[in-house]
Amino acid sequence: MTFVFPRAVLEQHTAFLGKTGSGKTSTAKLAVEQILAANPAARVCVLDPIKSDWWGMTSSADGQRAGLPFYILGGPRGHVSLHDSAGKAIGELVATGDLPLSIIDMADFNAGGLQKFFNDFAPALMKRMRGVVYLVIEEAHEFAPKERAGIGAENLAIHNAKKLATAGRSKGIRLMVVTQRTQALHNAVLGSCDTMIAHRLTAPADQDPVKKWLKSNVDKVTFERVSSSLASLKTGTGWICSGEAQVADLAHFPKISTFDNSATPTDGDAELQVTTAPVDRDRLRAIIGDAVKQAENEDPAQLRRTIMRLESQLGAAAGAGPQAIAAARQEGFERARREASADLAGRIQHLAMEFQAALHQLESRFIGSLSSIRIEVVDSFAPKPAEATPPRSAPEPRPMRQTPAANGSSALNSAGQKMLTVLDTNPPVRRTWKQVATLAGLKARGGHFNTGKKSLLESGLIAEEGEHIWIASPSSGAVTGSIPPAELVEMWCRSLSGAAPNILRTIYANGGTMTQAEVAEVLGVQPRGGHWNSGWKELRDNDVLTVRGGTAELTELFRP
Repeated sequence: MTFVFPRAVLEQHTAFLGKTGSGKTSTAKLAVEQILAANPAARVCVLDPIKSDWWGMTSSADGQRAGLPFYILGGPRGHVSLHDSAGKAIGELVATGDLPLSIIDMADFNAGGLQKFFNDFAPALMKRMRGVVYLVIEEAHEFAPKERAGIGAENLAIHNAKKLATAGRSKGIRLMVVTQRTQALHNAVLGSCDTMIAHRLTAPADQDPVKKWLKSNVDKVTFERVSSSLASLKTGTGWICSGEAQVADLAHFPKISTFDNSATPTDGDAELQVTTAPVDRDRLRAIIGDAVKQAENEDPAQLRRTIMRLESQLGAAAGAGPQAIAAARQEGFERARREASADLAGRIQHLAMEFQAALHQLESRFIGSLSSIRIEVVDSFAPKPAEATPPRSAPEPRPMRQTPAANGSSALNSAGQKMLTVLDTNPPVRRTWKQVATLAGLKARGGHFNTGKKSLLESGLIAEEGEHIWIASPSSGAVTGSIPPAELVEMWCRSLSGAAPNILRTIYANGGTMTQAEVAEVLGVQPRGGHWNSGWKELRDNDVLTVRGGTAELTELFRP
């Protein structure tokens, strides 16, 4: 029976691991072949940094016929040459679909060129991304190493790789990470992969990250089976483990249908003359040239160099006078001013958004801290014992109502005090124990929560009815008001994580009831994957919403 990758596997981030010669790159190529066989319109971009391992995809298995119509940029088989300064332009072309199938061969880059290209490529891809693209990162440890090698741009490359891994899926980027040095790959990148395909790994240091991943994603029996066989797997055989696809199988992957130029060479091998898929080189040069030109025009440093060059040319030209030079200078500065103004406006908008988020968080902390402040009223108008009563009696001060948190809460333990602070709002509001625990930063289970709950109940400061609790009124114990739903939504969003805040805001803004598919459409994300599912689970677990038949509805807590 022919092996076929489960669809759920190919829709998630996947790591292809194995030592040199174990078959990991061939397995990654097989996955790409199956993606394109199932959907010829699918988009794939391969970052091939060192060994030019992927150009063979453009030829048949025997090298005699055309293969897949990938554009090859750079490297010994490139259709066009590639410079490490073209990262932004290429990233935008991949993001917009102008380069639907591309192999970015960086084998000819100088030291540091990989990081320079990647640091421009990744942000441009994230910013301009439309639709879905499969991004294959060969030798991924070169872009996201666990230990720095001392290259200046390396830290930023690690940051960009982590951002692709953790936030790329919501943008439509599906990573296929390939590496022979598992021990050298940054933990955040491997940990973001929902599927792991492990070929032969003999070094204990390379096995350790795989075992840590397995402990978090498979059961104990599967863990023992996989970890005990890693060192003895035959070439082309590997474990495919996926929590998302519910797969944990040992598979013998078939040979790829394209030319295997990544196979380990043997003595006597000569360079083969292979037939590759035809491409329109003129069109490729045109779209890349236009993209690079636009990127250079938007680069202030490049603009300054252009101004200096033009000034030099004008000064050397016969008959060029001071007025011509001044006009060229003024034109250049005006252009630089416009570009700088646009860039500054974008930066100001970004900073304003960050400041607003920080302000909301500070406001929440300040309001929470007010409930723990004790207020003592000193009657400065009362007569002293030794003094005569003044002719006009001073008015008695109005009694100040102390909040329950300020009245007798000192007997609570730390967990009880945290939960009381959450409840002690003005006006008060009903919440479930789960909701109170989450807003207080606690787990609604375990000894710490239970002892806090016990001390809170025994204090007499709260009232309880079923699963709901609230601050007890000094007079009747009744709830006298409620927080406006919009404010309550924002309070919850500051306590939730992952996709949960965006889901909550979207449902509230659309009347409190939506289908999960409608929420995904509004947010512009795919309604699947761990990030998406964990957001819904967090909202359900905390009684923020209910989901029945795919329709989500906010609880009455968030309704006017």
